[in-house]
This record gives sequence, C-alpha cells and structure tokens, in this order.
Amino acid sequence: MGSEEGTMNNHLPKNHMQSTALASGESRLISQTSQQLWQSLYSEGLVSSPMLPESHDMPWYIGLMQAFAAWIAAWFLLGFMTSLLGTIFQRVEADVALFIGLAYLALGLGLYFAAPQRTFIQQFAFAASLSGSLGVAWGVFELLGDEFNVTWYLSMAGLFLLLWRLLRHGLAQFVFAFCSSWCVVGLMAKLGLLNLSPSLFAFIISVVLLNINRLGRHYQRARMLCYGFVLTLLNIQLLHAFSMDNLFDELFSPWQQSLRFTLIHLSIIVGICGFLLVTIFRERQQSLSSLAAIGCFLGLIVISGLSLPMQGLATAILLILLGHYCNEPWLKGMGMVSALLFVSGYYYSLETTLLLKSAYLMGLGALLLVARVLMWWLFPANVYPKETV
Repeated sequence: MGSEEGTMNNHLPKNHMQSTALASGESRLISQTSQQLWQSLYSEGLVSSPMLPESHDMPWYIGLMQAFAAWIAAWFLLGFMTSLLGTIFQRVEADVALFIGLAYLALGLGLYFAAPQRTFIQQFAFAASLSGSLGVAWGVFELLGDEFNVTWYLSMAGLFLLLWRLLRHGLAQFVFAFCSSWCVVGLMAKLGLLNLSPSLFAFIISVVLLNINRLGRHYQRARMLCYGFVLTLLNIQLLHAFSMDNLFDELFSPWQQSLRFTLIHLSIIVGICGFLLVTIFRERQQSLSSLAAIGCFLGLIVISGLSLPMQGLATAILLILLGHYCNEPWLKGMGMVSALLFVSGYYYSLETTLLLKSAYLMGLGALLLVARVLMWWLFPANVYPKETV
C-alpha cells in the first residue's frame, strides 16, 4: 500500500505538489498570525480568553429556521399574555400594559445576556425586547393622556437607543435604530423643525460613515445606526416626492413653504459630495484640475439643479458616493433604487407639464451616460484579476 502511494505521488505533477505545499504553508501562516493577533488583544485586555476560539459555523438554513421559531414563540407568548389579561380585566389599563412591556424587556435582555451566542436565544430575545418596547410605548401613551407629545417621543427614543446600545445582534440594532430615528422625526415635527430632518439625518449618516473605521468594537453598531437612519431619510423624502404629504397633514403642513430649507439641504448634500470627490481623487493621486475631476464636479452641480424639481435625487447620489467610498454595497444599492424612485415620483407628478418633465429626464439621462463614460475611464476593468488578489 505504501509503495502504491509513493508511486501515485511520483506520478503527480510537480506544480500540483508545490501548490499543495504552498497552500498548507499559507494556512499555517494564517493560523499563526491569527493566534498572535489574538494574543496581542488578550495582553491589552480587549478579549477575555487567552486562546483563539474555534469557529463553529452553522448552516444558514438552520439559523433561519431557529430565528423563525423564536419569533413565533415570542409573538405567541405576547398574544397569550395580552388576551389573558384582557379577559381578566376586560380592558388592559396603562399601568398593566407598561408592566407587561417592562417584563418582556427584562425577559429579552436576561435571555440575551445569559446565552448571547445561540441563534434561537438571540432571535427570541430580540422578539421579546421588541414586544416589550411596544408594550412600554402603549403604556406611556395612555399615561400621557393618549397623546404623542414631546415627552413620549423623548422617552421612546431613549428606550430604543438603550436597546440599540445593549444588544449586539445586528438585526436588533438596525430595527431599534430605525425606530429611534422615527422618534427623532416626530420630536422635530412637534418642535416645528421637520423640514430640517433630512439635512440632520444626511449629516449624521455622513459623519458616522466617514469615521466608522475609528469606532473599533462599535463598528457594527454604527453601521446599523446608519442603515436605520438612511431608511428613515428615504421614507421621508419619498413620501414628499410621491405627493403623499396629505397622509400626515400634521407633520407635512409646513413643507410647502420649505424652499429655503430645500436649498439648505442641497447645500449640505453638495458640500458632503464635494468633500467625498476631493478625497477620492486625492486617494487615487489624481489632479483636481484634470478633465475627469472637472467633469465630476460639473455633474454634481447639474445633479443639484435637477434636485430642485426632482426632490431627493441629490440624497440618492450622496448615498451612492458614500456606499462606494465606504465599501457598503447595500448602501450603494439603496441609493440607486431610491434615485429611480425619486425620478419616477417626479415623472408621475401632476404639478409639472409633460414637456418640462421630458426635458429634465433627457438631461438626467445625458448626465448618467457621461457618468458611465467617466466610470469606465477612472475605474478601468482589471485585465489581470488573479495578480491583484
């Protein structure tokens, strides 16, 4: 048997044997480097265990089934508790709803910190925490006289931000960041500052993403905060772009007199996009006076002009640039889809003549073609992809 293996090894190509040895050597080197990195983290007190933990990857379908089962269990438990108390008391009072919400929050957080690495426990804890926050929102709403006032928005924003900070589960962080952003929108509407909310969200998203590599262990939490705020920003501007302001008359009543705030928002967007373009050209060591740079800045100016009739187009371009600069494909995709939606909302608007719509859309199409040519020029296809890996 040994002679047969030796004969087989002799018949193997030398290149195959060399590549096998090289692969095994690389794997050992990666393992040693990972262990050294873990030891340095342990010496600085950033991790609790001196040995690198073994990875036990779970198949995605098993995790999906466990998550689904956890959500079913949590919502069934919430429905059972609510129906039981409703049968006993005929009507769930504010203090009872608040007690149920706090109990569910305590249950969710306790389970999460007791077994943070188990998928079923994570999803069940998230579902219980979300159910508890709904109960707290209901109880606080009734305690404040059935009114969404400043106190309600402040208390719920604080609760959602606390849950976003405590839970290290990505989906939970995204959902609670999204909920807290809508509390901020409601708070600004109560203070008469709703028109400034797109500018505020765009500024916060840009600042966090441009400094996200400095946040260390809070990297994922910051990403989920940005995605939650991005979704809220797009929802607000899409409601206005599709003339659905009448659904929220109380919130959007001052929007029609907001040309000044629109110009402020565009100025902030153009400033951030200009900063991103300058940074990208400097990182690529290209001159700002080159034809490509001048074309990009002229395109940014044209996009800003088109954003006056096509509300939200500049925001979509900002998301695309941020997604490209920060290597966030989901953010880039959200920017592309929202750009199409903003253009569609303008096209189906009844406030502009068809001739003017066609002129604006032709200008936008020409600008996109020029941008495509510039992308081919600035980022040529890699002819030798294996050499750069």
